[in-house]
Amino acid sequence: MRWSPVLGYGLGYGLVLSVLFTAAVFAGAAMSRDFLLNDYPPAIQRRYGRPKSARGHRVAMLFGVFIWAVCGLPLMIAAMTGLDGALDDGLEFLPAAACAALVFATLTVWDLVVLDWIILAGLRPRLLLLPGTEDMADYGDLRFHLGAAVKGSPLIVVVGLLAGGVAALVT
Repeated sequence: MRWSPVLGYGLGYGLVLSVLFTAAVFAGAAMSRDFLLNDYPPAIQRRYGRPKSARGHRVAMLFGVFIWAVCGLPLMIAAMTGLDGALDDGLEFLPAAACAALVFATLTVWDLVVLDWIILAGLRPRLLLLPGTEDMADYGDLRFHLGAAVKGSPLIVVVGLLAGGVAALVT
């Protein structure tokens, strides 16, 4: 089996999902600055001093539906469909699992490096800073962001296994 289509589809669709994710983060922040309150370092959450607003909860719910149901699932289906046509033997468990894991791993790395480290910690756009916390150095806590990414990384394997399992059942 050739692995280049698996890499191409996994990275390509992962980048598309990552760009949509970034746009959704900025749109969500424009609607409610606190919609990702639980994703900020603890010191920033303490200084902000308020629980997530009702609007923040609604925006977080819309964000999740948009990213996973409107973008993620259709993009994953498109990646699997394209990969099925690109592979000589059709779509089997291992290439489907690897491709899906690559899509999610690409999103995870993008979120860490581009969104957390470059944009939030480096550029610090006002839209992503919680009111009253703009001057805090904790936004630049790269270790905090890395820890959050590592905690979420087991989902890469879960997504891969689920997609591989579905592909094996369907084909």
